[in-house]
Amino acid sequence: MIKKTIAVLMMISTFAVSSMTFAADLKSNMKTLGKNYKAFNQSSTPTDAIQALDNMRAAVLDAKKVQLTPQDGQAAQPSSTALFDQLVMEIDKTKKIVQAGNLDQAKMEGKKLGEIRDQGHKIYR
Repeated sequence: MIKKTIAVLMMISTFAVSSMTFAADLKSNMKTLGKNYKAFNQSSTPTDAIQALDNMRAAVLDAKKVQLTPQDGQAAQPSSTALFDQLVMEIDKTKKIVQAGNLDQAKMEGKKLGEIRDQGHKIYR
């Protein structure tokens, strides 16, 4: 009986810790994404812009591992996975514009990243 109780407590504590780890990882990824979005917008060289975009892409791909549920039961909204996929596509598109030597145009295109972020925050925050 005691062994079963201890086993159940161990499973519950493991699940609780892993859930907190996911939340912490998601929060960390969102901070990385925000910090690098700002760095991208302030970049003055293609190298700096590409580095910020690469950091953003890595954070998005890591954050995508966590399934989010919409607040207030907004079922007709895009899934968190779909929004993360949109971010990755937009980052890749913006990076190609930077690589083509059009940093100013890339920054204009990069505003869509903020729009996707705002949409996600409205649904999932």
